[in-house]
Amino acid sequence: MGRVLTLEGGSPAAHYFFDHFNFEAVVRAMEGLGMIQDLNILDLARVAFHRAFPGHLPDRPGPTSVHAAMEALRAVGAADPTGIPRHKLGTAEGWLITPGEITAALAAYHQADPERRDAVAGRIDEWATWIGFLHAAGDHGGLRST
Repeated sequence: MGRVLTLEGGSPAAHYFFDHFNFEAVVRAMEGLGMIQDLNILDLARVAFHRAFPGHLPDRPGPTSVHAAMEALRAVGAADPTGIPRHKLGTAEGWLITPGEITAALAAYHQADPERRDAVAGRIDEWATWIGFLHAAGDHGGLRST
């Protein structure tokens, strides 16, 4: 199963397509370069719920309240990200990979040992294109994982 990542707020929409094999190789390489962050999804869900319904529960459960909670969950991340949360790359649930998460991942990439970066670029044909797409996404509204 591959992945499509869409530039958030891009007009016209810009997409990055990964097949299953390249996607897995890219995620492993990102992990090795310190670009991935593991977060506790249950803690994130609590934060998202409180952002969606600050100080109160929804008056009436229904499509509007569920939608608000889901959108808040898709966007929530670490207060000070150190990379892209693994779960946002791992599933195609419409996660918003924020510019802050992308910037943190790119900072880790640029701080990694140059020989390790070169080795990744030599192993993964589309690595330079992917890093360029991340730079573009970090300068805009982030990426949506679908």
